[in-house]
Amino acid sequence: MKRSFALVAIVSIFASPLACSAADFENCKVTEIVSAGINNAHVAIDCAIDPRPACATPGNYFGFDKSTEEGKQYMSMILTAFASGSTLTGYVDNAQCSPYQENVAWLKHLRMRK
Repeated sequence: MKRSFALVAIVSIFASPLACSAADFENCKVTEIVSAGINNAHVAIDCAIDPRPACATPGNYFGFDKSTEEGKQYMSMILTAFASGSTLTGYVDNAQCSPYQENVAWLKHLRMRK
């Protein structure tokens, strides 16, 4: 039991700086929502995404697959943020762009704040 506790404590010490790392975009407002076809959704925000993959030429767009359960949750949050004036904070895949809109960052995590 003591070994388990010690291991958890050590892992927590080294993992905590990672948990506090800055988001790829933070406290941004939605300026445009695009829905095209079955899968493609992409969103413009009022701030830059940094870092982002090299393929993401417009620095203020992210994309996701709106047909998945995760994508439906993203779309709900994005529409709510747009309608209420709330802000979004999130992370994108820093290595690849959306397979449906190949020049926008691929969304991996989203948080909404009022």
